[in-house]
Amino acid sequence: MRWFEMGRVVPATGMALCLSFMFQGAGAQSLSLDVAIAAALARHPQLRAVVLEREASAGATQQAGAWLNPELSTLVEDTRSATRTTTLQLTQPMELGGKRLARIQAAEAAQAQADLEVSAMRAQVTAQVMAAFHGLAMAQEKVRLSDELSRIATQAREMAAKRVQAGKVSPVEEVKAQVAQAQALSAASAAQGEWRAAMSLLRQAVGNPDVRFDRVEGIAGSLPSAQRWQPLTPLLEASPAMLRAQQEVMRRQALGALEKARRVPDVALTLGAKRDAQMGRSQAIAGVSLVLPLFDRNQGAILEATRREDKARVELEVIRADLQTQAEQALAQLEAALTQAQAMQRSVLPAARQAFAASTKGYELGKFGYLDVLDAQRTLFEAETHALNVAAQAHQADARLVALLGEPTPKKD
Repeated sequence: MRWFEMGRVVPATGMALCLSFMFQGAGAQSLSLDVAIAAALARHPQLRAVVLEREASAGATQQAGAWLNPELSTLVEDTRSATRTTTLQLTQPMELGGKRLARIQAAEAAQAQADLEVSAMRAQVTAQVMAAFHGLAMAQEKVRLSDELSRIATQAREMAAKRVQAGKVSPVEEVKAQVAQAQALSAASAAQGEWRAAMSLLRQAVGNPDVRFDRVEGIAGSLPSAQRWQPLTPLLEASPAMLRAQQEVMRRQALGALEKARRVPDVALTLGAKRDAQMGRSQAIAGVSLVLPLFDRNQGAILEATRREDKARVELEVIRADLQTQAEQALAQLEAALTQAQAMQRSVLPAARQAFAASTKGYELGKFGYLDVLDAQRTLFEAETHALNVAAQAHQADARLVALLGEPTPKKD
């Protein structure tokens, strides 16, 4: 990886030496993208919340498989001991129609939905960290560029002052140099403000107060790949949003099966003994009770479950169409940004650097005026800034694809 500097290319390892004073110091700590993502996935509040919900779903699944408890009852007739009748009975409700199995399947479908929610949130957190990390990396590089521009403007002002003292140029050139220096210092101050805002966004995206860093490892010169998002169709079908929508259909099917099972009435088996004190004997008791489904056959609940299943199927198609549109737009933005970034690196930046170097050398030799130097300097700075913005757009589009489709599985060679 190589970093672009005013007028030349420097290795990424020397990037920290080119940063402004706020990135320097023995206590500075750098943060890599992998560490940032790992820290966010370990302790991000939103992710921890959905993990807890998944654990709650596991408890619901466990509860769904529980058998109905028996009921123990006693009945005493008459308060006189000589004529008292005492009845002791045990009643066991029995679920019919496959209610218990349907209830378990519905709970398992809900738990699978919770698992997919965790996967989707992991993708969201990863995408947020990626976007914030690359945003900070670009802001960091803009600070370097603005700091370099301030240094060049200061040198140019000093050079103009010397030439004015020597009587080689008009004092107006020194005034122009002073204005250019003030503008460069103002741009540097603005860049530092953007850096502080980007730092705050990254800390928020990581969501882990234990992570300490002063800067991120320089990756502003790197670009994401569009090839890993192609072909797009299988990635769409395996995306967190599609898997959740498909699982929602299955969950609704399970709930519909549960409501249909509830049409079948349950029975209760009763066993017990009755002691008649007056007759001096005990009698066995056995009974069966059954609810007669004359008025409530659970038709309303079945209709509700059926329509909600139909709704889930329609929503699945809506999500598929919306996801495809958003993914195609993000991929198109990524490819367009990569095309611009490659053009900037191949032709625009080298030409701007060469023009600035030539104008600076010519000004020192008295062949060019200071306006020529200012124009070349401004052109180079704008080109460098545009290259950073294009790279940022590429990383933002790549992060958007991660949020939509999840992290793609690496392709085998």
